[in-house]
Amino acid sequence: MSSHAPTAIIVSVALALAGPALAMPMGGSYSGRVDNQVPQMLGPNQVRVQQTATGLNAGPGTPLDGAKVQWNEIVSLTNGQGPVEGTITFITPTGTSSSAYKGTVTTDAQGRVTGRGTFKTSEATGELAGIKGSGTFDVAYSSKTDFTGSWKGDFRTPGQKSSRR
Repeated sequence: MSSHAPTAIIVSVALALAGPALAMPMGGSYSGRVDNQVPQMLGPNQVRVQQTATGLNAGPGTPLDGAKVQWNEIVSLTNGQGPVEGTITFITPTGTSSSAYKGTVTTDAQGRVTGRGTFKTSEATGELAGIKGSGTFDVAYSSKTDFTGSWKGDFRTPGQKSSRR
């Protein structure tokens, strides 16, 4: 064993314990159901709706696969079209990740409601603490309360501690 071997081992362990942030694309799909909806009529063909929803995320190979999801949002519609903004929170057994989002909601001639927009991670706890990212989402309602959608983005995760010795 050379005299540099102990130094190499110490450096390897230090890098494993405090690795750099790693960039990775992530994405998933979700299904949800509106739990509470409070509409406020603003005028003819204008309504502001505050709503909450819950659901599940599927994102095979990501830390958010199987996560419970909560939404809290406000939608302002004029003739079925308008902006939406809110917060989405992914809840796993080991941590949470919340993202603020903004987008646009559209209602077509057949009454189908869809939306799309952007999100940015605002807070994370537990094993997800330190995750930062942003991306895009889309959503489509199949009824007044049920919806499905997808999300994708680029994320930087904090270095993970290694148990290697």
